[in-house]
Amino acid sequence: MLITSSGCRTAETRSVGTVIDGQLILTVAHGVAGQTSSQITTINGDKFEAKIVAIDTAQDLALLKISPMPQDLPLPALAFGQATAGEDAFFVAFNDQQQFVRKAKVQRRLKINTEDIYLKEKTTRLGIEAEVKVEVGNSGGPLVNKNGEIIGVVWSTSRITNNRTWATRIEAASALVDSVNSNPNPRTAKPVACTK
Repeated sequence: MLITSSGCRTAETRSVGTVIDGQLILTVAHGVAGQTSSQITTINGDKFEAKIVAIDTAQDLALLKISPMPQDLPLPALAFGQATAGEDAFFVAFNDQQQFVRKAKVQRRLKINTEDIYLKEKTTRLGIEAEVKVEVGNSGGPLVNKNGEIIGVVWSTSRITNNRTWATRIEAASALVDSVNSNPNPRTAKPVACTK
C-alpha cells in the first residue's frame, strides 16, 4: 500500500506499508512521525484515512490502522517469516501510484548499529543487508520471501554502493504488534515530533 502523509512538514512524505495480522499496516516511522494525516492508497486505487496506533522511533517502525475500517474491504495479511542469508526475495514498493515488484537477494543477517529516526540516540536494529534497487519514497516497502512471508522492512539504501539496501528484520516488529493486539481498541498512538 502507498502511504501519503502530511501535517508537520512543508511537503508530503511518501512511504510504503504492508498489511499484517489484525489488519494493521506496517511501515517505517520516519515516513509518518509527527504527521497529522496519513492516506492509504491500495493497488486498486482505493483511498482511506489511517491513524498511527503504535510507533517505535528507535527501530524505525510504525503501525497504522484504517479508521473507520470498511466491513467489506479485503486486505489479505502477510505472515512473518525468517530471513536467510543468500536467499532470493522480492521487494514491493510504488512508483507514483503504480505498485512494482523487484527481485532482491538477502546478502546477510546482521545487527546494525545506527541512530534513531531523529539522529539523536544510538540504537541497534536486527537487520538485513540486501541487494535491490530502492529509491526515495520506497521506505517501508517489504522484503518478501518465496513463501509470500514478510521478512523485513526497508529503511535505507547506500549512497555509495549501487543496490545495497538495509532492512529491519521482521522480528523487530513483534513487540509493536503485540502491544496493539493486546488492546482490542487501540487509541491513536502518542504523537511524536516531526523533528527533535
